[in-house]
Amino acid sequence: LLERIPHDILKMTKKIIFSSGGTGGHIFPAINLMKHFSNKGYDVLLVTDAKGSIFLKNYTHFRSCIINTDTPSNKNILKKLFSFIVIFFSIVKSIMVLKKEKPNLIIGFGGYVSFPISFSTRFYNIPLVIYENNLVLGRTNKILLPLSKKLLLGTKIPVNFPAQYKSKAYQVGNILREEIVNYTIIEKKNNSKNFSILVLGGSQGAEIFGEIIPSTINMLKDAGYMIEIKQQCIKQQKNSLIEFYKKNNIKSNIFDFTNNILDLIKFSDLAISRCGASTTAELVNTQTPFIAIPYPYSMDNHQYLNAKYYEDKGCCWIMEQDKFNSTNLFNLIIEILEDKKKLANMRESMKKNDSKDVYDKVENAIKEFI
Repeated sequence: LLERIPHDILKMTKKIIFSSGGTGGHIFPAINLMKHFSNKGYDVLLVTDAKGSIFLKNYTHFRSCIINTDTPSNKNILKKLFSFIVIFFSIVKSIMVLKKEKPNLIIGFGGYVSFPISFSTRFYNIPLVIYENNLVLGRTNKILLPLSKKLLLGTKIPVNFPAQYKSKAYQVGNILREEIVNYTIIEKKNNSKNFSILVLGGSQGAEIFGEIIPSTINMLKDAGYMIEIKQQCIKQQKNSLIEFYKKNNIKSNIFDFTNNILDLIKFSDLAISRCGASTTAELVNTQTPFIAIPYPYSMDNHQYLNAKYYEDKGCCWIMEQDKFNSTNLFNLIIEILEDKKKLANMRESMKKNDSKDVYDKVENAIKEFI
């Protein structure tokens, strides 16, 4: 009987639960993969927290489940005890979710919110696959690694990866939006006479960028360069930045969040960016040279390692935050402007570091489970 049922209808009976923390580095790959498998006919569900659910506002057709949990990391004894109580009840809720949904597969994307539902797979013998896009294995993923069937990697094996689980590692590439994966350099053109700089501060913006970069751009203008700036900022800085650039006759586009990042990347010559795995991968995949400013307080210094990975491949310049000031940034940009071959060489290096077949690799990695 099953042989006479169309394959697409069979897939409709397959269900995947995606679990992710609420930060951009975790939630964006989860949503990207959800969209892909939803379009393929699978039933998908996202388990996240209230922060993560905000990112689903443009995907109202996706089902989601909010599970509130906690982490005992970096807390005193009393707060650790309370965290374990919260985690216990989040696991109980997760068990109830799995009993109701009966998924064929769980894919975890890291963040402590993904722990309860991923851990609960052991009670139902549901296959668990986890994904890590940083060069340091996240703490939740490290705990879940013994329970998982496979670990999908955005780049190479993380520096803190336990050697005994090497057989579980499967490099697939960064799970970017399909429009970015399918992007071609032919689409990239800046028809303006201005040199266009894009500033990305991560999903929450970067306050220090709003303090340092405007004066740098003004210094470039005073030096005779025609600069156009597209800058992400925190909401509190938006009006003052708009006024600053307007006052100094600098063409600008100031935003705190956008769903159209590809449109901004298309017409940018250079980016200045924090170093989350998804953001750096998007810049590399669209062949946009960038100055990497790693967030110095990122967990296990993973932003620096992300940036260093691409610097070693000739895809970016690194400027650590303790050296990040208007003068140093001005000097570096001048050096880039005065030798355009630097940008051309960097774009050539970026051609070797894309994620064009990431979705095929993910499908091949999980096909034995679903």
